[in-house]
Amino acid sequence: MSADDSLSDTKTSEPDYVRWLDGLWQERLLASRDRKADLSIGILLWPTFPMMSLTGIVEPLRHAADFADNSRPLHCRWSIMGTPGQAAVASCGIRVQTDAPYINPTDFDYIAVIGGLLPHLRAAPTKHRDYLRVAVSAGVPVIGVCTGAFVLAQEGLLAGRKASVHPFHAEDFRIAFPRQPFSTRDDFLIENGRITVPGGVSILSLMTELIRSHCGPDRAAKAVHQLSLTEHRGLSAFDQGRVSTFRHVDDSRIQRAVVLIESRKGRDVLPEQAAAMAGLSPRQFGRLFQQVIGMTPKRFIIETRLRYARFLVENSALSMTEIAFETGFSDAAHFATAFRAKFNQSPRQMR
Repeated sequence: MSADDSLSDTKTSEPDYVRWLDGLWQERLLASRDRKADLSIGILLWPTFPMMSLTGIVEPLRHAADFADNSRPLHCRWSIMGTPGQAAVASCGIRVQTDAPYINPTDFDYIAVIGGLLPHLRAAPTKHRDYLRVAVSAGVPVIGVCTGAFVLAQEGLLAGRKASVHPFHAEDFRIAFPRQPFSTRDDFLIENGRITVPGGVSILSLMTELIRSHCGPDRAAKAVHQLSLTEHRGLSAFDQGRVSTFRHVDDSRIQRAVVLIESRKGRDVLPEQAAAMAGLSPRQFGRLFQQVIGMTPKRFIIETRLRYARFLVENSALSMTEIAFETGFSDAAHFATAFRAKFNQSPRQMR
């Protein structure tokens, strides 16, 4: 008896009805197993690749791919390609085994290149670069993840396009490719068959967009929900909200300090630590920071904490006391005073 036939009993109880619904879903999903996935991505791992970039691709796909938490690759599929039996070692030391040979690139909707630490970019298998060129020749869009943008630029695949680069690597990218336009303002850029994303949580924004485009808003919503992320503001809403002209300062020393402060959301970081990151004495750093940014390092740290606090006020169910402690304030009263001075209204009024 099929799941549809089982509904014919008009005396079916509520638990039976629920089981019927689950059975119907099961039949539909099993029937779709042989159909082409709505979204498929082939992955090339460079030595010392960041594990977060890999999981940032795979986990949204896994959640969007199936009903409930079954994790079957039905709506979405992915493959880590390379020579059979070989493994790539992530920057954290974890080995990831290849699970597919160099499949015909036209079997995928995208080929993702996850770059590694800059000194190791030339250490990837030659076949990786050969395969990448074949994919581009076949018209398959390619994604440069993290320092994967460097790989695409090395191969001449970003000509006439702008790349999205992490601010930490901006100076290195500028030196390596002085004529290549790039941005540190964007979570990702999609331009004529080339996609670049600076890694970190930005990869989640990109994956949500790709899932929404190929699989529909319901699959994207499921991925967002399963990953416990804020849907209506986007997956990296705080990161988008804090992007400012401070990201585009010309002095690479100050830029690196800003990245350090903002990556920690202003918490657990002192001006002295930022000065050390910039390679300057605290006094030299303070003067230069004031000159470039227009405020002292201490004030910038406080403002970064307040921007994060505003994000939590608008996008979380945390109490004001919890937000105060989360953002480094000693108590709710101190937090509320600083918040009102910055935004001209109390946290409760803004919520």
